[in-house]
Amino acid sequence: MYSRINSAVCSGMEGRTVLVETDISRGLPGISIVGLPSTTVMESRERIKSAVINSGFDYPRGRITVNLTPAGLRKNSTGLDLPTAAGILMCSGELSPGAGEKWGVIGELALDGSILGIDGALPMLVRMREEGLEGIIAPAENRQEAIMAGGRIHLAANLRECVEILREKHEAPVLSDDGLSAECTGTEDFGDIAGQEHAKRAMVIAAAGRHGLLMVGSPGCGKTMLAGRLPGIMPVMSEREMFETAVIRSVSGCRGDELKLCHTRPFRAPHHSIGRAGLIGGGAYPVPGEITLAHNGVLFLDEICEFETKTIEGLRLPIEEKSITHFRKGEAYIFPCNFQMIMAANPCPCGYLGDRDRECRCSRAEIERYRRKLSGPLIDRIDMNIAMDKVTYSELTGTGSRIDTRTMKGQVDAALSFARESGRTAYNSELSAKEVSRWCSLGGDEMRFMNSAYERFAMSPRSYSRTLKVARTIADLDASKDIRTAHLAEALNYRIEYER
Repeated sequence: MYSRINSAVCSGMEGRTVLVETDISRGLPGISIVGLPSTTVMESRERIKSAVINSGFDYPRGRITVNLTPAGLRKNSTGLDLPTAAGILMCSGELSPGAGEKWGVIGELALDGSILGIDGALPMLVRMREEGLEGIIAPAENRQEAIMAGGRIHLAANLRECVEILREKHEAPVLSDDGLSAECTGTEDFGDIAGQEHAKRAMVIAAAGRHGLLMVGSPGCGKTMLAGRLPGIMPVMSEREMFETAVIRSVSGCRGDELKLCHTRPFRAPHHSIGRAGLIGGGAYPVPGEITLAHNGVLFLDEICEFETKTIEGLRLPIEEKSITHFRKGEAYIFPCNFQMIMAANPCPCGYLGDRDRECRCSRAEIERYRRKLSGPLIDRIDMNIAMDKVTYSELTGTGSRIDTRTMKGQVDAALSFARESGRTAYNSELSAKEVSRWCSLGGDEMRFMNSAYERFAMSPRSYSRTLKVARTIADLDASKDIRTAHLAEALNYRIEYER
């Protein structure tokens, strides 16, 4: 007996359709799976047998062969358990052999026949929906992904429910989208931070142009608090960006409330002990790293000089390319990573170099070794660097007004609105060389000013271009069509060299 049923696997961030072919012939009882299955797929044989028996079905005694097509695609998904079990039941007579040809099925099986949720269900469901199948059966635990994917999707809690759906071929129920969106408002406000008005101004510029930012200051001056509040002033995500973020979370194993759509951008702050694979992704079957989980949002690297040098140097290309590609056995896995980089560092190992009240205990050699963790090429890719001073007692206890999140977000939204009205659709940090020439053109006085700065500060062409982009953002905040000398001067002020 022969049967086939449609399924899917997740390859990187992309759903790929898989045809599960099953054949039962005479021979010693057993099951073999072919078609480049991973160890995870091979181990499903015992799960499937127990699930079929414990669900009240007869398990065939012949030789079972399962072929996963296309054979050249490596399969690494527990979601192939359910279609394989359904194929076996078709061959054994519990279902008609052609019952699954127009159906898509994904799901992991427990020994008692329950269907468990799987990682990466959203891109799989979207891919099968695009195939125009008659219906799709998915785990009940993946309800959130099913609602997002849309289409005719049935949710099943166990193997027997899956069989009943395939037998009756009834219409898929309408899945309610109640609670699909999450509350996005946070309680943290920039107004809670005393002083640091210069740093808050830098945050507004960074958010308006999506510029990378390095903050250097002594412990406790507010670097982490500032970074954590940045998503609150960034522009809300579009529907496309929210869906991309949901796909990434689905692939990374998030379920339920963690997948709810939210207009607030992601914020990731990995610990400095993280390894290279954890930061940029990887593995035998590559999975998203922190830079991908921060896609469309903020990647905050606190205590950046405590990270392993090789780990942070791996960020050079992703910062430029906005994506990371992992090659495994001839196949390319592409993960998006269009994030905004925010870094924080102490000026020295003890943290008190240049502090007004405390004396630095570090030797010059220790300071140089500490700062050498950040290479020149990496710093050159960061648009803005600021030095933060310790908050004074008068600033901490003062009753004066503090700029808050609402005011800062209003400034960011106004700058973005001005840029869109001018004809720019991309963030200023993402302008190409041709667009920089068009939108960041300078007048005579401004050109002479930048000529002097270029020679004096030994700027590279990249740092020159990034300075113009920051100046363009500052001009947008002033609703100025032209970049003025004052805008260039402020932009240069944010290019303070982080001496090694």
